[in-house]
Amino acid sequence: MTPVMSAAGVKKKGAEYRFENESGDSVFLTFSTTRIDPEACVFFATCSFVPEPYREWLNRQHVEAGLPLADSSGVLAAYSVLPPDSCAHAPTAPGLARARWAFADRNRPVVGAGLAGQLEAEELPRIGRLLERPGLLAEITSSRSPSVRRWGAVQSELVLMVDDYTAQQKEVLLAAPELDDTFRRDYREWAGKRAGTVTLADGMGGSSS
Repeated sequence: MTPVMSAAGVKKKGAEYRFENESGDSVFLTFSTTRIDPEACVFFATCSFVPEPYREWLNRQHVEAGLPLADSSGVLAAYSVLPPDSCAHAPTAPGLARARWAFADRNRPVVGAGLAGQLEAEELPRIGRLLERPGLLAEITSSRSPSVRRWGAVQSELVLMVDDYTAQQKEVLLAAPELDDTFRRDYREWAGKRAGTVTLADGMGGSSS
């Protein structure tokens, strides 16, 4: 599995794989075990997305001191990598139980090959699509189940697309009844500061060329 991930530019640290694109948006592939079967190692594989605007939003009170490194705790969207039947702990189970992978000495090579093959054929292309903010937004706002969303759809859209939407587009979304006044106030303040920082950086770039 590691060679497949390394070839895609994904870095490994412990039981976690990480990739960050040029925009500072990160994805983490993490593995977590659960002790439910004494005869097998049962685990979940989870893809977690941490876009740079969401990381800044979570740390907006500390932006001037510098943002902390992205980690899989600041997740805007995530999904479980579903195993093929040959690698699943409970292939016919409903819900979250269907996402459990399992291996023992007897089928370790099968699970290793199955996971590597699925990552290369399905998950890495999907990760590539979701690391593009419009692609991630489409997944977050989709009605498909299970959802990748970990936060409200409107809040997610406002923060994810803060650099792309016009002030008018943002105000239309901010009028959504599910938002409270505290969020609206904090968002306007944060988005205004972020826009000023981006404008200043663009201006400095233009003056030096």
